[in-house]
Amino acid sequence: LRVGVCSFCRTVRRVYMPTITAVDFERWRTQGCVLDPPDESFVRGVMVILHGLVSKPELNGRHGLVLGPLASGRAPVAIAPVQDTEHLIQISVKPANCALPPEPPDRLATAWNNLALAYKRAGASAYDQAAAAYETALKLQPGKPNFMANYIKLCLVMAGERRGDPEVAQALQEKAGKYLSKLFRPVTTLPENRGLDCNLGIDFVPGYSQRMLTAGVVNSVDAQPARTTYARQWVYDPQREALQEINPGDGKPLTMSAEAREAISRGHGTHVQRNERGETV
Repeated sequence: LRVGVCSFCRTVRRVYMPTITAVDFERWRTQGCVLDPPDESFVRGVMVILHGLVSKPELNGRHGLVLGPLASGRAPVAIAPVQDTEHLIQISVKPANCALPPEPPDRLATAWNNLALAYKRAGASAYDQAAAAYETALKLQPGKPNFMANYIKLCLVMAGERRGDPEVAQALQEKAGKYLSKLFRPVTTLPENRGLDCNLGIDFVPGYSQRMLTAGVVNSVDAQPARTTYARQWVYDPQREALQEINPGDGKPLTMSAEAREAISRGHGTHVQRNERGETV
């Protein structure tokens, strides 16, 4: 492989603001990019930097996500959205117009998550591509809460769209259920919740204007109420990218104890011991 500084990296940083940061520039300057990558480099999931494009010069300097192998000497590439509100752009490019930067997995995963959002905004015809993009993001960064939350919502939307095919709709609902379990595992596995009935789903919650991903410990009652009530309830807060316990009656956030916050941040299956002073050891 020929490694060096591509034309994009040599360009003065201010020309391509805000698509490049000082950290990016320093990493590319010191580690270099793979120039004119070989054909076998073009596999789904890889990120490239576009340069030397004549027909679409406005895309020079942008990151692209490779969607699949070369076909007729060109690679299918989707422009990696800088913001999660950008529209979808897909092009076919030659290897000579690509450079492979040394990107960390978390950055790649975020780019695929943003691409999935762009596919979803493109409409129902692109839902399958959005689902595949979320799968790629979660392979690069397994268990990332906001990726799982976005994917759950997409699966439920797709299940509703495909009610005419019960088998497909059921599979999508099961996939949403699997990721809901993973998303809320830090609270459903708390010692005080073990053995209790927990409901997971997406529903309207008091205090919120939109439906929320939620988990609730069901109240024990002799008669079945018209609507399930909860002794404790949590929502996934997409702004904070965190689980938040709320008052089941009015939806107001509850202040969790330091022990509970620590348990959630540790994640499932991690045992902690404390000494006689209460310090973690």
